[in-house]
Amino acid sequence: MSTRTVLITGAAGGIGGAAVRRLHDLGWEVYAGVRRSSDASRLPAGVRPLVVDLIDEETIDAAAKEVAARTGGRLDALVNNAGVIVEGPVETVPLDEWRRQFDVNVIGQVAVTQSVLPMLRAAKGRVVNIGAVSSRMCAPTFGPIAASKAALASVTEALRMEMRPLGVAVSLVEPGSMQTEIFAKAGDAARAAGWRGDAATHRLYRGLAEKMGEFTENASRAPVDGVVKVIVKALTARRPSSVYLAGREARMMATLAKVPDRTRDRLVLRTAGIDAATYEG
Repeated sequence: MSTRTVLITGAAGGIGGAAVRRLHDLGWEVYAGVRRSSDASRLPAGVRPLVVDLIDEETIDAAAKEVAARTGGRLDALVNNAGVIVEGPVETVPLDEWRRQFDVNVIGQVAVTQSVLPMLRAAKGRVVNIGAVSSRMCAPTFGPIAASKAALASVTEALRMEMRPLGVAVSLVEPGSMQTEIFAKAGDAARAAGWRGDAATHRLYRGLAEKMGEFTENASRAPVDGVVKVIVKALTARRPSSVYLAGREARMMATLAKVPDRTRDRLVLRTAGIDAATYEG
């Protein structure tokens, strides 16, 4: 096959949609994983939509079978991009939300990867996992998402070494904050899920959540084009890097992550305006 093939999950989102369009424009045969069939209307003509719900193994298996049937059992690349953000103080995030965070951002990525690895090995293809720089340095209320991305980074590292002797290159792309809808969706999901704990606990953390909400809202977010450029590089470079930091904020946070913990904690808390008074309700 002369045309390169790629499966991209989360294709209806900001990063995924932009990556789909860019690779399609570059002549790739793109299989776009969307959570709902109605999301296929957002895709460019010529892109092949597939329903891929990361917490529904049947949709993952069905998508993999369709790709195999259309490509003759060879796939040049997988971009694991789909994901969710769960946010809130560690004490107050409902356990079901913690499970959802890991089911989608870790187990779901593994399920998709397992389903297509035979095709990737046949093509000596590539895997690109979309992580986050928060896996290196977390902030208050971002424990769930950062923990899931840290777990994904470990999975990626193990897979990279397992696949290297078999000719499959595995890379991790770590962006900072992006101009996508995922942050608004995270806020909506957090409000819908509510907090666990009693009224006193809620009062204790209300100020912290408000401060971090303001901090996040006012933070500058980079356009997704920079991340897409890095994804394309990871898929096409003769010798792809193991890890790519995508964007200025990602590079800055990666540097800050090397600062001693106590100093870094003070910097983060001071920047966000968080102190003992924040918890006084």
